[in-house]
Amino acid sequence: MPAVMEQELDGQDFKRALVTAKAQMEEHIDEVNSLNVFPVPDGDTGINMFMTMASAVKAVEKSEDLSVAVIAASAARGALMGARGNSGIILSQILRGMADSMKEKKTISSRDLAQALHSASEKAYKTVREPVEGTILTAIRAASEAASEAAGKGASFSRTVASVVSRVRTTVKKTPDMLPVLKEAGVVDAGAKGLYYFFKGMENAICRKPAQPGFGKTAHASKDDSPSAIKEILLP
Repeated sequence: MPAVMEQELDGQDFKRALVTAKAQMEEHIDEVNSLNVFPVPDGDTGINMFMTMASAVKAVEKSEDLSVAVIAASAARGALMGARGNSGIILSQILRGMADSMKEKKTISSRDLAQALHSASEKAYKTVREPVEGTILTAIRAASEAASEAAGKGASFSRTVASVVSRVRTTVKKTPDMLPVLKEAGVVDAGAKGLYYFFKGMENAICRKPAQPGFGKTAHASKDDSPSAIKEILLP
């Protein structure tokens, strides 16, 4: 798969990034499932996030539109229609937040990506009635902050994405310190880890980097789920 453009992504570039993100998430389904202890230890965060992403990709895979706004909107709709579980619903809202920020944009720069991730973070937090840190919510906020910092320094698109991946990876490793149930189980948060693979897959497409082996079990091995204390999910 060819690398996408360095400074701007058009619709087809963005589609390739989504396709690669799906592939990366698929490769790590079992690993993310195995981390699933919060909020309910039902071992399905990995498959739920993957199936949601697969629905997003299916909605755009045949599109040849060059507008990133069109591709992002279609992917967000697909994700919402195919969202599974709490983690999948939150992922669909992350994609929706990104799409909302990309409206009417034919291409996006690193600054546009930073704005899109900020919108995604806000949308994700609003999705959950009782947000809890140390979850996928913390990870998307970290992604937004990293993109904003990198783009603010004039970083290229690829460097901005690399900064996002690095920050999310670090944040995932810190989730057990934010959520006692994770530390007790000896795992990182499953939803945060799934989101890491989403961004890692995008980076693979944008920067042409090889797939990366998983990480995430700490002291003892167990599970960890995705979101936050998701007592109620609010769909728009």
